Amino acid sequence: MNLRATGAAFKQQAIHFFADPQWIIPSIIAPFIFTIVVLFMNGSGDGPVVLQAVLGGGVLGMWGNTIFASGYSVSYDRYNGTVDPIMVSSSSLMDVVAGRCLWNTIIGLINALLVFVVAELMFQAPMSIENPLMFFAVLLLTLGSLSSIGMIFSACFVWTRASSALFAVLEFPIYILSGAMIPLTMLGGFQYVSYILPPTWGVDALKKSALGTYEGMMETSMAESILVMVVLMFVYLLIAFMMFKVIERNVRVTGSMTRY
Repeated sequence: MNLRATGAAFKQQAIHFFADPQWIIPSIIAPFIFTIVVLFMNGSGDGPVVLQAVLGGGVLGMWGNTIFASGYSVSYDRYNGTVDPIMVSSSSLMDVVAGRCLWNTIIGLINALLVFVVAELMFQAPMSIENPLMFFAVLLLTLGSLSSIGMIFSACFVWTRASSALFAVLEFPIYILSGAMIPLTMLGGFQYVSYILPPTWGVDALKKSALGTYEGMMETSMAESILVMVVLMFVYLLIAFMMFKVIERNVRVTGSMTRY
């Protein structure tokens, strides 16, 4: 990995985030609105209900930032004509996308923590975290697992000219299938699809670290859920790496990446 290219992409993504205020709405404001609405509806609910609501808002913010950084920003390169210089440079496209993901990972983590703070201070939500240190560590890993999916989407967005439509379509399915918005038991047969997604196991581990009485999926322990999430995350990153290699080789041969 070219750390200089990754650092430059990190800086560029930070500037772009503050220079284009429209992304504050889906990345920061929307998760707070979701959490506030659910807390108003279940203000007198018990700990698990409130935890589900707050986790939903936190994961929504993390995933929204991740998919924007890893996927939609590639379309911006195509629109602005900067994709060609990136492709002919000595750095790989994956290095650039990784830098963008790193910035949005930080924003997503801050957003998730702010959702928890707002829920506690404004609504005095009846939510106590049994193991705060483990909860924070699992939150970091869950954010990393979301980024691994985002890297695969980024590679797919390079191949297609309809990335804007895919961005809108893919945002909420992952959010729902991860179990952050609603319990997996409410998904019926679709819950088995959730098992191949790393953040599903991350959300499961988050609930177990916050609620000691939570049984979780398939009667796995918190350590087992974390292990499955980490393994799936590295598998997704390996797939993304292979996809980027194939894409870059194909684009350099055909020169068709910016054709519309």
